[in-house]
Amino acid sequence: MQTQAQRLAQEPVAAIDRDAIEPRLLEILLAKQERRKLGPYIPRTAPDIAEGLSVLFAREGIAAQARGVRRMGGGASKEQFVFDVEGEIDPAFARCVLRMDPREGIIETCRRREAQVLRAVAGVVPVPPVLTEDGDGETMGQPLMVTGFVGGVTKPSDSGAGPSGLKARFGESLGAALTSQFIGHLAAIHAVDYRTAGLDDFAVPRPETTDAALWQVNYWTRVRALEETDSLPLLTLAETWLYDHLPVCEQPVLLHGDYRVGNFLFDEERQEITALLDWELTHIGDFHEDLAYSFEPLFGHRDADGVFHVGSMFTTEHLISRYEALTGRMVNPATLHWYRVLTSYKLIAMNHCSSIIAARDGTNHQNALLAFLASCTAGMSDTLCELLSGEMA
Repeated sequence: MQTQAQRLAQEPVAAIDRDAIEPRLLEILLAKQERRKLGPYIPRTAPDIAEGLSVLFAREGIAAQARGVRRMGGGASKEQFVFDVEGEIDPAFARCVLRMDPREGIIETCRRREAQVLRAVAGVVPVPPVLTEDGDGETMGQPLMVTGFVGGVTKPSDSGAGPSGLKARFGESLGAALTSQFIGHLAAIHAVDYRTAGLDDFAVPRPETTDAALWQVNYWTRVRALEETDSLPLLTLAETWLYDHLPVCEQPVLLHGDYRVGNFLFDEERQEITALLDWELTHIGDFHEDLAYSFEPLFGHRDADGVFHVGSMFTTEHLISRYEALTGRMVNPATLHWYRVLTSYKLIAMNHCSSIIAARDGTNHQNALLAFLASCTAGMSDTLCELLSGEMA
């Protein structure tokens, strides 16, 4: 007798609900289309931010003042500012970081969701503490979040990494130290009980169904429908393949969504991860998705023997074996492969669709970077072709 999961996995494509998308994610994606009509985005100045923080702190009853506001580097999708805080404030917030949405960026995400998950995982893995957030942009016109500042770097001082820490090379000692932490923290995230974590803006896919996979394909396909500037037959082929092979998720877990080198800070001297960053793509889904994301060639390199290393630190085989040992879960090769195809699919949607439009229309503060990221489409398309043809190990 077939199980419910087996029956669902064999559903004909015509029976699939292609409109099933997390309500909050669909809401903010559609809201971006309206904001786009406002025209080019003018980056905020430090005085603008200082004035806005005064209003925000007063509204939230925070008896403190922001001092020395200055722009931070990074943040391809968000404007970032760092500032000192004086007044009646927890020492963890003596220096803070503000992350604020521009008019649009490479991805459209929710500051409320990001703040909720940071609070949920605080004490489980190292993350910046949340001071406050304005998910609707009432104080400065754009959604924002304020966190405590955490020290650290995203790449070794002697590394010639590219934007966002991509292609960073870690030495043997540092790489070994960070490897165990990187995998251990991922296992810890997946162990968080999302049902009691206060994740009010998150929807939960049903266990033993294809919901987790379906919602992801539906969302990124909607992004393409709204933002694709030219026809990409490869993505249409991938879309069809993804719908035809939706895997069942036995038990959903909390996912980081963007777990890679460049999205964590570490203390180079202590060889310790000090904060996991960029939780904006967090959702609840299949654990294979976070693993597959780490396998994207953009986030690693191949050694002289052609063996792929995640973030230059460890092989995919090491990640799988260590993750299985820590969690007791067994990685399903077919499911992992499906999520690798999804990873390529959504990264191309980000870089070739959303990124190009934001750069073209001047609705982001880093148009040059977004235009550069669009150039990554060729390499990612090659990866997607190899995955669809089954040639990539």
